[in-house]
Amino acid sequence: MKCLILAAGDGGRLSQVSDPKTLARIAGMPLIEHSIATAQQAGVNDFYVVTGYASDRVETLLSEVSRRRRVSITPIKNPKWELGNGYSLLAGRERIHEPFLLLMADHILERAILDRLLSESLEDGEVILAGDFGVDKNQLIDLDDVTKLVVDDRQLVAIGKQLERYDAFDTGAFVCSPQVFGAAEESAESGDPSVSGAIRCLAAKGKVKVVDVQDHDWVDVDTPNDLRNAERLLFKNLSKPEDGFISRTINRRISTAIFTPLLLKLFPRITANLVSVLAFAVSVAASLAFFIGLPIVGGIAIQLASILDGSDGEVARLKKLQSPFGNFFDAVVDRYSDGFILFGMFYYMLTASAIRNLLGPPSNALVVGISMLAILGTLMVSYTSAKSVTDFGYRYGGRWTAAGRGRDLRLFILALGGVAALIHPISVFVAVLAVALLTTGIVLWRVWVSWSYFVGRRQLIGANTSAVIFDFDGTIANTMPYLSDLAVGLMTDSYEISNAEARRKYLETTGLDFRSQIEAIFPGHSSNGAVAVAMESGKRERILEHPLFDEVVPVLRFFEERGIKRFVCSSTQETIVRQFTKKAGIYDLLDGCFGYRPGFTKGQQIEYILRQYNLRPEEVIFVGDSLLDYDFVKDSGVQFVAIRRLFEEHEFRSRGLSSVRDLTALVSEWRRSDGAIHVVNGH
Repeated sequence: MKCLILAAGDGGRLSQVSDPKTLARIAGMPLIEHSIATAQQAGVNDFYVVTGYASDRVETLLSEVSRRRRVSITPIKNPKWELGNGYSLLAGRERIHEPFLLLMADHILERAILDRLLSESLEDGEVILAGDFGVDKNQLIDLDDVTKLVVDDRQLVAIGKQLERYDAFDTGAFVCSPQVFGAAEESAESGDPSVSGAIRCLAAKGKVKVVDVQDHDWVDVDTPNDLRNAERLLFKNLSKPEDGFISRTINRRISTAIFTPLLLKLFPRITANLVSVLAFAVSVAASLAFFIGLPIVGGIAIQLASILDGSDGEVARLKKLQSPFGNFFDAVVDRYSDGFILFGMFYYMLTASAIRNLLGPPSNALVVGISMLAILGTLMVSYTSAKSVTDFGYRYGGRWTAAGRGRDLRLFILALGGVAALIHPISVFVAVLAVALLTTGIVLWRVWVSWSYFVGRRQLIGANTSAVIFDFDGTIANTMPYLSDLAVGLMTDSYEISNAEARRKYLETTGLDFRSQIEAIFPGHSSNGAVAVAMESGKRERILEHPLFDEVVPVLRFFEERGIKRFVCSSTQETIVRQFTKKAGIYDLLDGCFGYRPGFTKGQQIEYILRQYNLRPEEVIFVGDSLLDYDFVKDSGVQFVAIRRLFEEHEFRSRGLSSVRDLTALVSEWRRSDGAIHVVNGH
């Protein structure tokens, strides 16, 4: 889907801060880039930005953003920008001839608003508007300036700033049919050259729907106070579900209040990877402090490094530049940091006479032993987290044993050990011993959990399961051999690539919609559009000929009988998925059936299911057949279960489950009685 962003105004009320307003930096990033980045996260990659005031400077920035974010941004100059933003809307008429996303460059929006908006079905000639119905809850609104809405059963009745009675606020986000251009022209001819005027014309014809996004944050940036509110809003939502106790209570408060804002102010172009390197450098400094006999300095440096370890993710989320490589790089740097810190503490313990005197002759052996155990335990905690996913399709949970948690506590213990050396150096030994015991305990517990799972003694997924989301192709529908052959044929015909290499690359990127796959395999190639169209045509022609896997219906009935909701999501077009499930006779066995459409990727479908059906992530299982499927859920807290099938000779050899039938063995039978859940027996 294309996105039209209106950025032509001068923003006079912000001229003392930034001229033009769209270049004002919020959390280290220009205001207009926030709009582009949020829409890009929602699946949009083709942007048209209408410029007017200071267009040369704005277009220079847009060129840089396009190159840095690898998105298409086409500037459109509006010579009538001073007459009203309706003329800026009309400036896109020659470039956009299909439904599109319309945004205001001076609005900061939570991505979930666009996800909700883009998940709606747009009828011919309609506009869908994202409305904030929390009119009594939103404290960031200037009531004298905000555009208000009167809504009747989702239909827009009236729009304007001077309405005395209203139901919602206009958030500045719309999905529009091309007919909105005619409405903008009609409104301008009648004396109202504004976007609100165009929407008012369509509303009079019953062509404007409003979706409620009151649970999500947004702010219209017009004044210096709005800038401050926007920055507070962005920093407010930086915590992660997997944050440990120390991160929540100490580290995150300091990083969001001091470290991250300071880094972005001093170095606006800083990246998350650079912050990771900075945290590593502080860890090395901590190690050196122990080497030269300054344990107190070393302890303080350890805690600083721990806080900075949160700042790298905060910078990535603020700039909307999260990436798999960033996660990988951060994990690698963290392991090296831990090693340097523990090695520095090992050397200090080995050379500190006070520790030798207290421990006596066995001191060297004890120091070497616990140091080795702490270093290996720290590495093994990380290693077992990764292996559980690749070998079992499972991510460890639990308050203390969960994957992705615990480093904040370990570093805090080591930091306390260093600072407490002010009382006696033995505190360093005690801290390293505590980390050695803690990490070893976690690893041993995980080994027991995995063994119990393997032999069927322990249910990793049990009575709290409320929903199962199934991937479509290759998980419930036996379509992957056909789709693989079709994709490989198209690639070998259109690109210089061997059959084996084409198949390997296709399988590596399975989980994405095909257009995204082909762009990932052949970035920017001129044939990509035609190949993607041919793939979709081939799907429509023959995909309905392929069957469900035999076990799918019994498995769906198994979950239905136990009151567990069933969903299907897919990177295949939603119309095809719905046709297939209806033809196969399982549509009525599903609580929801979703597929790809512009702006509604598999990850967004999963988020929509959680939100729409009021499901907690820990209650939900996602069943997929590729590691890219895991990427869609790893940050949401949803449990991932891998199905091998087509990938038996690739990523999932000897890993995961053989079929969805095996999934029933993971789920305990349970029944509800008087509102309580009781496990009856395991399968």
